Amino acid sequence: MRFIDTLPILILDRDLRIMKVSQYLVDMLGYTDSELYEEDITLIFDKNIKNLLESQSFLCTLKGKTGELYKPYVISQKLYDLNGALSGYLLQLVNQTLPSFKEDFLTFNTQNIKMKKMLERASLVAQSDVSVLIVGETGTGKSKLARWIHFHSNRSKENFVSVNCSAIPETLFESEFFGYEKGAFTGAVNSKPGKVEVADGGTLFLDEVGDLSLISQAKLLIFVDTKEFERLGANRIKKVDVRIISATNKNLLEEIKSGNFRSDLYYRLAVIKIEIPPLRERKEDIPLIVNSFLYRKNKRMTTEAMKFILERDWYGNVRELIAFLESVSILTGSKGIVELKDLYEEIVSFEPGVDKVKVDEEFLFSEERRIIEALKKAKGNRKEAARLLGVSPVTLWRKMKEYKIQI
Repeated sequence: MRFIDTLPILILDRDLRIMKVSQYLVDMLGYTDSELYEEDITLIFDKNIKNLLESQSFLCTLKGKTGELYKPYVISQKLYDLNGALSGYLLQLVNQTLPSFKEDFLTFNTQNIKMKKMLERASLVAQSDVSVLIVGETGTGKSKLARWIHFHSNRSKENFVSVNCSAIPETLFESEFFGYEKGAFTGAVNSKPGKVEVADGGTLFLDEVGDLSLISQAKLLIFVDTKEFERLGANRIKKVDVRIISATNKNLLEEIKSGNFRSDLYYRLAVIKIEIPPLRERKEDIPLIVNSFLYRKNKRMTTEAMKFILERDWYGNVRELIAFLESVSILTGSKGIVELKDLYEEIVSFEPGVDKVKVDEEFLFSEERRIIEALKKAKGNRKEAARLLGVSPVTLWRKMKEYKIQI
């Protein structure tokens, strides 16, 4: 795993013990490999990290051997064994001072007037603590804007805790949001703080808030009003100081009319409402996004290829465009110039007499296709294909099994 040594990466087992640390981090922290191996993660991280790992991305304090403190942005990815059971975590650290971090998380590349006005509004909102509702189509960058607001606020040094509301069943809402005490229910062998407690002092981001059930909405409303809660199994009320940012791709006013969303909760979450325009309404930003992405891959795009990109509507917005560029980047390998034929080779058909390219969009952007193409390019070598896709070999194996891909 020599490539790991050049990046700020570490691997944990499922008990959160350190199993592998890159040479990059060993040198930075001042430890030796033997001093870190099989030690609890809290040797080098703030103890809150154990509650943040499920958030996938978060800020946390990192401690050097001689007391130096760092505040990296941490990206967490679960690792699975061949049976699909959780085997540990892979953590990648991103220093906030690096240009790549600022470009990905702290800036929006835009020349569009609507986007500039939206960012001006977000900049003013960031200086306050009022609740914000971010609306927009899927893939427009709602979660990115939420992080942007957090990092431009006076809470930027505290935790940004993201909660995917659509993934939390109604029966688990209280334990996930408010936490629980040891013995509160079968399987609660230890006490665990909830999302709101981990976010204390920082920002709580409620992604896809429109997907919460009415019962969960009622419980959330009480917390939004008071910032007070009780862990399951506890009899003591706790109070936190959190800033709430919500996001949804639904029209919540229509959801209120249909009885699917509480109006009282809506008006508390939407003290300030910010709408992100879809990519098809700001096509002047597409070259900025494309060139920025390809620059990091040491590639550039021909005029004809860029024209093809600009003519598309990208109903999946920035997320769809980035997924497409990722696919093209993999399939062009070491080739430095992306041409028109690279964008639709083998997946387009031409109608006689019609000067128009027809693209099988579902296949073009599918995960299955990217896996198949990566395996072809790697000549069936799963390890190399996983490297091309930017995933672990175990993840690739699981996806191949899911799509029934044979090599």
